[in-house]
Amino acid sequence: MKNLCKFTVKSPAASYIPLPRFLLLDEELQGISNDAKVLYALLLDRASISRQNGYIDPDGTIRLYFTVEQVQKKLHRSRQCATRIFRELEYSGLIIRKKQGLGKPAVITLNYPADARLIMKEGDVDVG
Repeated sequence: MKNLCKFTVKSPAASYIPLPRFLLLDEELQGISNDAKVLYALLLDRASISRQNGYIDPDGTIRLYFTVEQVQKKLHRSRQCATRIFRELEYSGLIIRKKQGLGKPAVITLNYPADARLIMKEGDVDVG
């Protein structure tokens, strides 16, 4: 068994992946599996890295790459299950995947509900 430590006021901050509240509160998204919600949070995390690295379209859309194999590894799921999770996010409208051709990863763009409450970082410009 793994050795665990008690989390106290002196503990260092843990690295985390933020899970947007709208994934838990939006009634239209209640049918989405927890795996799909976790994958969306992972994609948001990847989007912040893509943003820093300049993977941004002229219209301000952030492009990101996340393969089925990466989903398999991160979520400990089979290829079939990882594909189903991607499809679930696509059908819900939360992501758009554009295939680029054989052997190339799909380009993913993220969407969010228009009525979602989002936090703007200081210095960010609202492009909406």
